[in-house]
Amino acid sequence: MASAFEKVVRSVVRELDHKDLTPVDSLWSSTSFQPYSLLSRKPLSSRFWRPRYKCVNLSIRDILEPDAPEPALECGRTFQFHDAMDGQLQGSVKLAAPGQGRLSGGAAVSGSSSASMDLCTLRVTPNTWEAMHHERRLRQPEPKTLQQLRSRGDDVFVVTEVLQTQKEVEVTRTHKQEGSGQFALPGAFCLQGKGEGHLSQKKTVTIPSGSTLAFRAAQLVIGSDWDILLFPDKKQRTFLSLQAGRRPSSSADSHPHSCFSLASIRALSDYFHFQPDGSTEHWLATTDDYQGLRAEVKAWAMGLEGLSKGLCGQLLGGLGQVLRDEPALQALEDSLEQGLCGGPVEPRDGPVGAILESLVLPSGQLETELAGPVFYLLQALAMLSEAQHVLLAEVLETGALSGTFWLVESLVEQSSPWQEHRAVSLPPERLGDSWGSEAPGWALLEACGLEPQGSGAQGGMPTQDGEGPGG
Repeated sequence: MASAFEKVVRSVVRELDHKDLTPVDSLWSSTSFQPYSLLSRKPLSSRFWRPRYKCVNLSIRDILEPDAPEPALECGRTFQFHDAMDGQLQGSVKLAAPGQGRLSGGAAVSGSSSASMDLCTLRVTPNTWEAMHHERRLRQPEPKTLQQLRSRGDDVFVVTEVLQTQKEVEVTRTHKQEGSGQFALPGAFCLQGKGEGHLSQKKTVTIPSGSTLAFRAAQLVIGSDWDILLFPDKKQRTFLSLQAGRRPSSSADSHPHSCFSLASIRALSDYFHFQPDGSTEHWLATTDDYQGLRAEVKAWAMGLEGLSKGLCGQLLGGLGQVLRDEPALQALEDSLEQGLCGGPVEPRDGPVGAILESLVLPSGQLETELAGPVFYLLQALAMLSEAQHVLLAEVLETGALSGTFWLVESLVEQSSPWQEHRAVSLPPERLGDSWGSEAPGWALLEACGLEPQGSGAQGGMPTQDGEGPGG
């Protein structure tokens, strides 16, 4: 089930402006996204993925000199937000046959949620950025964190505006299930039975004052000097040495070289027939809709179609384990990226090592036809939150992966174009008897921003930039 914090943040962002604001996905990280905070982001290998930022525990003042406090922020608009929901579903059934007995039963599900909060925006004005650009220079020597981000091929962003709570907020959600049934069987001995039960859940989350619910970020450009892009440029890289196509120099304490997914992008380009000028002959490659997404995923899946049942089970089993271990998931992605760039693949223990063994040739090099699609899958998984990773692992454990794939594909197809928020319905016979609020697939849909109901799924596929289903 999606957390109470996530649900209220989504509601707020949807009411304000979901295209420009990036929602914070956990209460734990809500204090990390502050104005002037630095964030990292990997370059995206697919235009359908939503950018995902990571805090690097640095402020803009940590990379500039002279070392002086950040300028004051501008207090923007204030908002009052109140969200309340109360709903109930119930049903009953009776079955009777003359001389054979009778059977009856009923069930009811109810839920409610409420949240009321005062919000305000804090931002760094364009004039402030301009003054800082003239008054401050890059710190020398370059901080180690920036060196590591450069060597990884990550881009760096700075938080320019936040939406924060002005007072402490209490979010309450309740969920209640009730059921009853009875039967009677005639005969020499009349057999009768009756039963009933209920399950109630109540969750209360306190969001402290000053917590960030959503933010805006701008990209930094770092060369001999620094600058900030207040208007996004998708082709611009943070480090100008990477913009020019030069690989970063190695050092003993730096991370593995990053080829910025060039190996993976090149493989996909072969399928889509990209031309040197950037055009493409494949019409599906130019569409930013369901058909384009389906073509891209199909292109990568072709590399996995010949997998044996044993190897497929080994990959899925290992993936189910690393999905519950964020550092292991990141280590697997880093190892594959290094190998696809021509570097050595270092042996690892545990599920990461088991997955790598299935992708490495006797020569010690990666089998790129398999590693490329797996790396693409890992980059797609990186767009999901930690909670979504756990839910996906539960789906793998239940053996309901194919049904979940069909469910997601149907939702993505029906909700295209993704810029709109709409209701979609799914055939009950395809959902199965276990479809309900306790099913991992149901919880996974909630975590992705949808509102499932008993007979289908309610909700669209809104994204922050309108470019695809994102995470």
